Amino acid sequence: MAQKKILYITQEIYPYLEESTISNISRYLPQAIQERGREIRTFMPKYGTINERRNQLHEVIRLSGMNLIIDDSDHSLIIKVASIQAARMQVYFIDNED
Repeated sequence: MAQKKILYITQEIYPYLEESTISNISRYLPQAIQERGREIRTFMPKYGTINERRNQLHEVIRLSGMNLIIDDSDHSLIIKVASIQAARMQVYFIDNED
């Protein structure tokens, strides 16, 4: 049987946003899943308060440029990625130019 792949989407992850119950769960749950041998990808919105330079975000060209239609309005998405080094885990950020 093929290994299941997990897509984890959350609104906040510590250390990219302030520490809270949700941001801590979103930080440690994907790590625990990954440590059990599962393949997991973690996504969250790229809020304006997230410092791209300090957190070393960079654009993932192969994933960027997808369009999302909301209420008949076309939005081009930009996908960026950063790593939580201690967890050996990548976090993908969904951004747009609006």
